[in-house]
Amino acid sequence: MSDSKRDFTARKDNDVLPPTLSEGLADRFGTMSALLVSGIAFFIAAIWFVSAPSFEKCSAVQNVADRNACYDGLREELLKPPAKGAEIPRG
Repeated sequence: MSDSKRDFTARKDNDVLPPTLSEGLADRFGTMSALLVSGIAFFIAAIWFVSAPSFEKCSAVQNVADRNACYDGLREELLKPPAKGAEIPRG
């Protein structure tokens, strides 16, 4: 039996090639586009969260008529049926 000993730690210059320029650009484009889409999604979610009516916003309104209108809008928003699923019979 021949005992062949190989040195697996030694590399030749042709064994490992650096990524080409186009691969690096594609990776950078993918990362930047994912960050851009995530940023836009978080911005839209923040605007939706801030603009949604809440009890705190309604109670801060000084005018009684405007405060009641705010509470009416909040009640209408909370009583909306879900968009999908949870088929609850009305009435």
